[in-house]
Amino acid sequence: MKRKCETCTHYKCFINKYCSSEWKPLISYHKTSTDYPAGSTIFKEGDPVLGIYQIYTGKIKVVTSSNGDKERIVRLAKSEELLGHRGLGGKMIYPVTAIALEDSQVTFIPIDIFYSTIKANPELSFQLLMFYADEFKATEKRNRLMSTMSAREKVAVAILSIVNAFGFDEKDKSLLSFTPARKDIASIAGTTYETVIRVLSNLEKSNIIVQEGKAIRVLDLDYLKSLCEMD
Repeated sequence: MKRKCETCTHYKCFINKYCSSEWKPLISYHKTSTDYPAGSTIFKEGDPVLGIYQIYTGKIKVVTSSNGDKERIVRLAKSEELLGHRGLGGKMIYPVTAIALEDSQVTFIPIDIFYSTIKANPELSFQLLMFYADEFKATEKRNRLMSTMSAREKVAVAILSIVNAFGFDEKDKSLLSFTPARKDIASIAGTTYETVIRVLSNLEKSNIIVQEGKAIRVLDLDYLKSLCEMD
């Protein structure tokens, strides 16, 4: 049974939060939801933009390619967040690829319905503008920092990016709620897998983190923040 926007309990969703009640039934009628197993692709870099995606459940990595093959993670996204917005405007081509980090369910809104909704809902338009601005500033800050950082600092940025995206476990406030694979941490940090393994080991020896199998526990969050100058 299709979920309705007008009765949805995802209160941080842009549509639910900023779209007028008159428009929600139209979106409900046209939207579709798809289940994506971990590792599956939601849309690919170079695909034509057919619509906007909203994550209902799960976690997604947004990646871009370098020299056609080297993957770089540019964003981590979770439930209630938008995907596909980077492809709007211009040639209407997705400049990034979205891949499920875990089993996820993602809602698709056709582009013509999305555009009509934006035009008819000024608050939604304004909040999307603010979202774009915040995302742009965060990307600029990260790129500026990364250009001069040491490997240790880059890995600290990657860990904080995971914290900011997914937070800590609700029952264990020092354990990351989701720890990406070490190769994904390397992709976020813009360094090699081997470097990430070495830096994580050094951070563990310094009692900054603890590696518990694949999971990471953060013992000194303030140190990581000071190391990479991120809020």
